[in-house]
Amino acid sequence: MAEKRLTLGEVWRYRSIERRAFLWGLLALTFGYLAFFLGGGPERRADWLSLAPLGVFAVSLLLIHTTFIMGRFQGDPGLVIPVVFLAGFGLLAQFRMGLFDLDQPGRLSHFAYPIGVILMLFIATFLKRDRYLWLRHLKWFCGLGALAIVAALLATGSRFRGALYASGNMTPTEFIKVFVVLFLASQLARLSQTKTKKKGGSSSEFGTILPIVLFFCVLFPLLLLQRDLGMIAILGGLVIVLTFSTTGKWFYVVSALGLGIVGTLGAYQFFLHSQQRFRVWLDPFFDPTGASWQLLQGLSGMFSGGLWGAGFGAGNPERIPIAASDFIYAVIGEELGYVGCLLVVLLFLSFFSRSYRVAKFTSDPFGALLVIGFTTTIALQTFLNIGGVTKTVPLTGIPLPFISHGGSSLITMFVCLGLILAIADGTQPQLEKVAKKKPRKRSS
Repeated sequence: MAEKRLTLGEVWRYRSIERRAFLWGLLALTFGYLAFFLGGGPERRADWLSLAPLGVFAVSLLLIHTTFIMGRFQGDPGLVIPVVFLAGFGLLAQFRMGLFDLDQPGRLSHFAYPIGVILMLFIATFLKRDRYLWLRHLKWFCGLGALAIVAALLATGSRFRGALYASGNMTPTEFIKVFVVLFLASQLARLSQTKTKKKGGSSSEFGTILPIVLFFCVLFPLLLLQRDLGMIAILGGLVIVLTFSTTGKWFYVVSALGLGIVGTLGAYQFFLHSQQRFRVWLDPFFDPTGASWQLLQGLSGMFSGGLWGAGFGAGNPERIPIAASDFIYAVIGEELGYVGCLLVVLLFLSFFSRSYRVAKFTSDPFGALLVIGFTTTIALQTFLNIGGVTKTVPLTGIPLPFISHGGSSLITMFVCLGLILAIADGTQPQLEKVAKKKPRKRSS
């Protein structure tokens, strides 16, 4: 039986919550602009060019909602709402810290947000209605592509602040997150399909897990040579979650954690960079003017913000090294206080819960694993960033998703969101109720 698609009128009513939330998001960003210019913050030119980020944000909201309506998207209308608020705040924070160089409007970093939104909408539209399933044929291309990107950067990249960058300070390794999720989901989906056909196929399970083990035996040493401990932590957690989601066996979790501990100890012994990060985490005061300076400044800024913060534009983020990227959460704490930090965390939790719900209602194993993989990747990156800033875990030097300055990371996050939206189009369980719901008749 053919799947019933909603009419334009039904989709318009169905996505009304999204429309209202977008309006509130635009109002919030506009209020932030007014608070910045009227609150005595750092000087910025109060001209039409200064309003460019606000204009880009407004156009993006209109484009997103129009695409969802005209494309008759049937996915959760609340899925993209928290991301819009987070990305809007990221644009505002970057403008507040002077990252939008109005004298050089053609800089590539200025276009990261619109490029990310356009890619998200293109992927969500092109791959919806189960068209994402053809991605499973790209399994080996994605696996080998991820290894090639890391190896190429290792051979040609330049090191800055302990990390490797390509020309233009780009970090192409951000894109391997998408490749690795596609590789793992394609490989593990075979195991799920095999188990539905016959039970007790241990040989097929071994044949599925072995290529994954060999893949990471090559990838992790390459990342370790780059000193990209944050990427190793994210991908390590990702493979544990996806493997357990498929097999349900704690053996793989315990084995992976054991290998992770051994690898961590090895990195600590052979890499001075790892030793410094771990020691700073244990004792931030051992080198207060050197290796510990960034963490101490971040903690000091958050502590000074208190409950409500110093006010938007009234803080001193310039005192925190790399405040616009790795330590943007400390700036939030200083200027918006613990309340602002809590709001950011709640927005992320809302997005994660809705995304995992999409995976729950996805009948195809490959699609479900893709959603779990992309959501887990974003969740782990969020935890490592916020945990590092608040001294919950050692610093890993990774940006906060959708908020931090960093074009490669922002575009990658929107690509992940686009794939989640494409899969969500056919998995919303209350569609039948919406289709049966009739518009209210106006009383005469």
